[in-house]
Amino acid sequence: MKLSSYQNLRVPNFSVHALRGLLEAADLDWRTALANSEIDLDAVNRPGGTIPAKKELAFQLQFVALTRDRADLWVRAARAYTLGSFGVRGLALATAPTIAAWVKAATANDYAPALLETKPLRTPDGTVTGIEFTYPDVPDELIPFSVYRELCVTSRILAWLYGGPFPFTQVEFPLAEVSSEVWTCVSCNVDCGSETLRLWWDPEISTRELPFGDAFQHEAWIKADTQIIDTLRVTGDWPHTVAKAIRAAPNFNRTLANVSATLRVSPRTLQRKLELTGNDFARVRDETLSDLACDLLSNTEHSVSEISRKLGYTDPASFTMAFKRWRGMPPTAFREASRYGDKDAGHRHA
Repeated sequence: MKLSSYQNLRVPNFSVHALRGLLEAADLDWRTALANSEIDLDAVNRPGGTIPAKKELAFQLQFVALTRDRADLWVRAARAYTLGSFGVRGLALATAPTIAAWVKAATANDYAPALLETKPLRTPDGTVTGIEFTYPDVPDELIPFSVYRELCVTSRILAWLYGGPFPFTQVEFPLAEVSSEVWTCVSCNVDCGSETLRLWWDPEISTRELPFGDAFQHEAWIKADTQIIDTLRVTGDWPHTVAKAIRAAPNFNRTLANVSATLRVSPRTLQRKLELTGNDFARVRDETLSDLACDLLSNTEHSVSEISRKLGYTDPASFTMAFKRWRGMPPTAFREASRYGDKDAGHRHA
């Protein structure tokens, strides 16, 4: 994931919410950090909300500037990340039957919008014996925090999967020194000054059955995670696949950049593919959101404000304007008309 592509995405607000809470608990100036990142507090505290990735990156840089030399806070930040933070992919990770299966899922190149890259470490015969994290597009000042985060998050997840402390044999740590806070995560040798972060274990560990693993469920969640792109491979129907991606996560996949990331193509390629079918992204998006909005207005009791949030609008007024453009009337009028039509049909059948 290149920095230029990442900054055009919208991402879940989870990271900013967790880091802001840590700053407040440590009596550090989180309000200025949010202001400098141009992030509204409501966007941070809204469950299931998203924010522009460039603002998330800006806030992480603010967090690092305020917590310099506070590895204890960086480790606490890592503890806020759980398998649930990764959505459907998190369920696939949680049900991995072996460590090798977990590594395969965790290092998939479509893992998540992020600036780090991951790959398996293998023995000469191909057995997984570790995992490597590199940071080709992470700003230099953010790398130390990112290294601590990846080390602690990975060790916690693997310990949970393993059913006890995970038996790492070695950690290669790409910083000049390591804080004692790391010993809460790993108990093996930590070699500082490496080129990148590498976590090693005995290859025999990779094939051992995990106590909470379930091969059938794991495969099902992997399939669910890749369903949209699999549909595209089978049908080649770009408009349908884009609409399906938007329907699956309308508050997230409202932008060309986010849908492109979901479908693992560049924004330029996606726009060109749609143009070849006589469509463009804006038209497909608006038609999909319009259909979703009509369904929610007609068949649920959700307020207009709730529906606007579900569809990714920052305020109900913006949603109302869009809906009037789509349907020629405000959402409240559409809801009344649809319900009047249902009642009238009921009288005719009585």
